[in-house]
Amino acid sequence: MSAISKLIDSIIDMPGEFADVAAQGPAEGLLLAFGALFVVVPSLALGYLALGAGIDLLTPSKIEIQHP
Repeated sequence: MSAISKLIDSIIDMPGEFADVAAQGPAEGLLLAFGALFVVVPSLALGYLALGAGIDLLTPSKIEIQHP
């Protein structure tokens, strides 16, 4: 089995494993939710900033120097 197929299999199995952990009790579910929140929110913020930087890099500047 190659590393790529192992990675794909683990990604497919991941939701079931998380559901098993979250179903153990309310504390585990809460910890799982906060863990997901602490990973997803910064990832979205980084993606937003990277997208903005890429767009800024590709668009021309609108600032023009005017001489008196």
